[in-house]
Order: sequence, then structure tokens, then C-alpha cells
Amino acid sequence: MPRTALTLASLLLSFFILSSSQATSTYKWVNSAGNVVYSQHPPAESIKYEKIQTIAPSRSSSKSSSSGSSVSARESIMKDKAAREENEVVRQEMSKNEAERVENCKKARERLRFYQVQRRWKDKDGNIQSLEDDERMVKLDESKQDVRDFCN
Repeated sequence: MPRTALTLASLLLSFFILSSSQATSTYKWVNSAGNVVYSQHPPAESIKYEKIQTIAPSRSSSKSSSSGSSVSARESIMKDKAAREENEVVRQEMSKNEAERVENCKKARERLRFYQVQRRWKDKDGNIQSLEDDERMVKLDESKQDVRDFCN
């Protein structure tokens, strides 16, 4: 007899737990803009709607899952925001680097053209400067390497 009572009690308890998730009504209709609307309240009387039966989650599981989901949603939002900010910083840095690369390419080509054409030049003070052929060749090679690095 006690075993039957225990079984009956556990069956009743499980029935009450399962019945605690109540069915709720959801209404679906199309508004004047052509958008589908879902609501827990029916629309105005002149609008055709469809009644959809849904099952609400139990109170105990909704509290634990809602707090857990709100924390994970908040973390997700913060991660997304950080990723967007990081991407913006990266984009700005890449744009700045690209501008510097273009400027360096321009200077490298000017330097290469200078060493290809000029053998003598005047410095800031008006003195004539010149390079020996071996020094000039080294400068030409360095300028060619700079053009390859910055212009490709």
C-alpha cells in the first residue's frame, strides 16, 4: 500500500508540474503596411486575424533561463560592440597605413628617378654634391628596393 501511495503521489506531482505550463493565445494578422503582426491581444474588430495556441514556459524554468539568457544576451551585445569598435579602429589604422604607403611609394619613385638621372646636385647651401659611381649604384639599388616594398 505505501508503494502505491508513493507512486500515485509522484504521478500527481508530475501532472501538476506539467499542467503549470499553461496554454496562451497569440494572435496573428497583417497590418495596413503589409507587415505580419503577432500579439497577445486581438486586433481591432475590422481586421481579420488568426488565433495561434502556444505553450508558455513554466515559471521556474522561465526565471532561470531568462536570467541566464539576459546575461548571455548582454555579453553577446558587449562582444558585438567591442568587435565593431575594434573593426572601426582597424579600418582607421589600415586607412592611415595605406596613405603612408602611397606617400612612401611616391617618395621612393622620386628618389629612384633622381639617382637614375642626376649625377650632381646642389645641396641646401648651394654647394654642388656628387656621388661616386659605386655609391650611386648602391643608392639606385636601395631606391629600387624601396619602390618594390612600397609600390607593390
